[in-house]
Amino acid sequence: MSLEDWLNKRWYPATEGGANSGSHLPLLAPLEMAFRHGSRWRKQRNQPAPLPVPVIVVGNITVGGVGKTPLVAELGRWLQERGRKPGIISRGYGGRAKHYPYNVTAQSHPLESGDEPLMLHLMTGLPVMVSPKRVEAAEALIAEHGCDVILSDDGLQHYGLWRSFEICVIDGQRGLGNEHLLPRGPLRESPARLKDVDMVVVNGEASELVLSQCGEQIDFAMELVPSRWHQFNLDQTSTLKLESGPEIGPCHGVAAIGNPKRFFDALRELGYTVMEMAFPDHHQYSQQELQLDGITPVIMTMKDAVKCRDFWQCHWWAMEATAQLPDLLYQRIHQHLESFKSV
Repeated sequence: MSLEDWLNKRWYPATEGGANSGSHLPLLAPLEMAFRHGSRWRKQRNQPAPLPVPVIVVGNITVGGVGKTPLVAELGRWLQERGRKPGIISRGYGGRAKHYPYNVTAQSHPLESGDEPLMLHLMTGLPVMVSPKRVEAAEALIAEHGCDVILSDDGLQHYGLWRSFEICVIDGQRGLGNEHLLPRGPLRESPARLKDVDMVVVNGEASELVLSQCGEQIDFAMELVPSRWHQFNLDQTSTLKLESGPEIGPCHGVAAIGNPKRFFDALRELGYTVMEMAFPDHHQYSQQELQLDGITPVIMTMKDAVKCRDFWQCHWWAMEATAQLPDLLYQRIHQHLESFKSV
C-alpha cells in the first residue's frame, strides 16, 4: 500500500474503507496544532494591494483535486462568450520554468508549465500565466494580454494574492474527510473558512457526510459531465476534438488526479469495462508505464493526456469533462463583476 492510500484511509474513513472515526492519527495532534497556527500567521501577515480588475479565486480547503480546474475552464468560457477578456493564473504545480511569470503556450512542456495550466490553455484557448507568486502572474496577464478578469486556479490559501471573490469547491462524496488539519487530516484550513468565502460549490451529489459537514454553507452544486473526446495531432501541440470516443467495451482507464475513482466511475457510466490504472496526483508518466497490449483503448483525463503527448499512440483517448452549473451561479458572478465597476 502506498503512503497516499494509507493516508486516504485515515483521512477519509467514511469513503475509503479506512479506520473508524475514533482513530484519526492522534500522535499527529501536535503537528496539526502547529499547522493551524502557521496557517493563521500566514493569513494575518499578508495584506496585498488590490488589483485593477476582479480576481476570482477557485480553490478548496482540502488536499487534492475536487474539480476546481473544470470550474475555472467553464467560467473562462462563459466570461469570454460575454465579451470579457479573462485570463487564468496558476502556481504551476509539477512544473519548473526557467523564468517566471511563465506564459503558457500550446508548445509548452508540462515539466515547465505544470500539467493543469497546459490543460487549461489547450481546452479553453485563454491566456494562462504561471508563477509561484500569483500576483506577478496576474499583473503579467493584465499588462501583456489586456485581461479584465483574472481566474485563479487554486490559491485559496495563497494570501499574497488579493482577491475580489472566493469560490470554495468541495468533493460531494469525500467532503472534509475526518475534519482534521494537515497532517492529521486532509484540511488545509479550518472548516470555519467556509463561512468566509463568497461561494461554496459541491462537486457531484452531496452525500449524507457532506450534508452533515457543510450543508448550511453549500450554495450550489455542479456536475462534471463528459463533453468531448481528444486525440493529439501529429504536431503533438494540438488536439482533434471529437464528439465520440472509442467503441464501448473494455478499456484501460488511466488517471493521476485527486480522486481517480470519480473518473473510473464516469467511464463505467458510459458503458466501458474499466481496467483501472491509478497513479498519484500530478504523476509524471514514462512511456514504459503505458506499454500495454497495444490494442485495447486507453482512456485518460485531459490532465493526464498533456503529460503523455510526447509518446502519444493512436488508440489512446482523452476525455474532457465540463462543469455543468446552475444559472443562479452565473448570475452571482455577473452581479459581482457589475458591482466591481463602481469600486
